Amino acid sequence: MAKQVLILGGGFAGLAAARALQGAPCTVTLVDHNNYHLFQPLLYQVATGELPAEAIATPLRPLLAPTGAHFRLDRVLAIDLAARTVRLAENATLSYDYLIVALGSVTNFFGHADLALHAFDLKGVEVAEQARSRILYAFERATSCTTSAERSAWLTFVVAGGGATGVEFATALLELIRILMRRRYPELQKTPPRVVLIQGGSALLPGFAPSLQAAAAAKIRALHGEILFDTHVTAYDGQVVQSHSGAPLPARTLVWTAGVRAHPLTATLPGADPHSGRVITDAHLRVRDHPEVFVVGDGLAPCHQHPWPQVAPFAIESGRYAATVIRAGLLQHPPPPPFIYRDQGSMVVLGRYDAVCQIDRWHIRWRGPGAWLLWIGLHLYRIMGMRNRVLTLIDWASDYGSHGNAIEIIRKR
Repeated sequence: MAKQVLILGGGFAGLAAARALQGAPCTVTLVDHNNYHLFQPLLYQVATGELPAEAIATPLRPLLAPTGAHFRLDRVLAIDLAARTVRLAENATLSYDYLIVALGSVTNFFGHADLALHAFDLKGVEVAEQARSRILYAFERATSCTTSAERSAWLTFVVAGGGATGVEFATALLELIRILMRRRYPELQKTPPRVVLIQGGSALLPGFAPSLQAAAAAKIRALHGEILFDTHVTAYDGQVVQSHSGAPLPARTLVWTAGVRAHPLTATLPGADPHSGRVITDAHLRVRDHPEVFVVGDGLAPCHQHPWPQVAPFAIESGRYAATVIRAGLLQHPPPPPFIYRDQGSMVVLGRYDAVCQIDRWHIRWRGPGAWLLWIGLHLYRIMGMRNRVLTLIDWASDYGSHGNAIEIIRKR
């Protein structure tokens, strides 16, 4: 009987593992609670109306069909390591000989239930579309406000977190606001909207060179955005943002990009860090005392002091590597050398025709239209499915060419 390989999660890591197991002497089943693969690096563009959700969500069955892998639409409830089974929400239990845990990450609100209730976290299509609707609704509400204080609160948009997602969302939002004010809401010209980026550290884009960090801050300010450094959001009731330092900030919209942690099920595995939930594995990405169980992608903690980046290239490489180890085991071959990730660099887009790029191993620090074009090309290449690439390219060409062909439909929750 063929060995059973079970993959939990259809993100970058899980999909890469399924593809790498094509032709292996085993039966592969991938389980995900969505029937699509989501290109999360561009999710913020759904929130700012630059892309429709369909451009970055690709059905999983067509992606898996060439690999021969099976797909199961269900939510994972529990992993029983002793019995080698996984319990699903629809009263089903799947057994495995090898398990790849690729469940990704979830938003970390650091115990603040009010933030989880009222903030938008940009971790899924539905929330991104809700954030877009809230931004548009805020402008509509502002047109009918009877006091300047109320109008200002509706037109204040707070972004918590100055990493790549926060910076990319803030610059895109600032450009969207400029377009909306000029073309759609002339009656609001006397009340300029505010975009306030709150960063817990002393610089944006941690891990980037100081010159590129400064460039990102300068770009946000050039677009009339505000930055509050060394500030942590402590509470939000949907009306006012509270921080540990500074006055309360009335704002009807808060977008949270200030932290993630491993999926709760990943955090139940042996070797999981109590704070991040990420699992410390052996050099072959195997869970302690369970060589048949692998952790890949965002759930993987490093075996040294330098954390793995929670980015798509790392997820893809770790997923492929786990599949390589499994294939070697199936064929009774020796395992490959220990997993090594060579950082491919980092890129952050700063709005139209501008981006920063850093590739440490080649000592590259790059900013400007050239870096933006490279960002465009790499993201088009990594989007799954030709239809989605074409749809994204058309939307980008329309948006950048017309300087503002944003999606402006408000969807009621």
